[in-house]
Amino acid sequence: MTGYLVSAVVVATTLTAGDLSAGVRTCVSGDGTLFSQENKGSGHCEAAVHPIRFFEMHTHSGPQRNTGLGQSVLVSENVSKQTLSSSPFTSASRMVPALSYHDLSPGMRAKGWNIPNKGDIQLLQVDVSYVPAGDGPHLATDHHFMNGARQALVVAVMAAAKATGYNPRFLHVNLSIPMVAGSFHRGVRVDGGSAGAVWAVAVVSAILGDEVREDLCFSGTIDMNLTIGPVGGLEDKIEGCHMLPQFQELMVPAGQGTFSLKEKGMGRSINVTEVSTLAEAYEVATGQYLRFAQ
Repeated sequence: MTGYLVSAVVVATTLTAGDLSAGVRTCVSGDGTLFSQENKGSGHCEAAVHPIRFFEMHTHSGPQRNTGLGQSVLVSENVSKQTLSSSPFTSASRMVPALSYHDLSPGMRAKGWNIPNKGDIQLLQVDVSYVPAGDGPHLATDHHFMNGARQALVVAVMAAAKATGYNPRFLHVNLSIPMVAGSFHRGVRVDGGSAGAVWAVAVVSAILGDEVREDLCFSGTIDMNLTIGPVGGLEDKIEGCHMLPQFQELMVPAGQGTFSLKEKGMGRSINVTEVSTLAEAYEVATGQYLRFAQ
């Protein structure tokens, strides 16, 4: 990345597997669709399944705890290895922006308090590598990511696999906030699915070997139909995009590029582009067509 300097420091880590507790599981059928099913404690969906191994990374300098996800996502054993690619690819890291917005409580606003800039931006690192044993997908996050974000990562990875015709059992994806300027960003928490689409783009680009633009912000959800879904707070999030000078374009879900948002973007030299599918988003983000892996 040439637009900004990110100093990544490798630290010793331990991995703690998330609990697979009773409740409702999300399963993935052979055609890539998601469905929910009651977990009766057998550890299986109706078809033979393989659980996604979800980990949380911890540095040795901090407290260690179980992730306690309470939900698992399962991949059908019946996914045909003849119809999906499992070719090795070069490990890749993608630095992607995550936009957020925050506001004061109604009580504080009633007292006259105000936040001049409600938008914010955080650079996230998505590391994607090949799992030779084919016993994945293995997903990992650091402690900054809450349950909503972790579940969004699951959907993003599965959507990326579906879009490229790639067997997800050969994927390892790690999502983290890298240490920058000596800070671990201890107060930062990432939750929800509004960055799911950009995570899917990052995973696809790693599988296919395409570079991702360094001047592009993106906010949008992703589903297993490869549709980009709506998000909130875009008129504040564009302020977050404007905080770092290398970003010149904001990609948003179709129908959310309002006149007001585009006008605000023009005043900040940020072009607003609408996309409705992962294929459209991928072409904007990489300049390449979304395609099946070899």
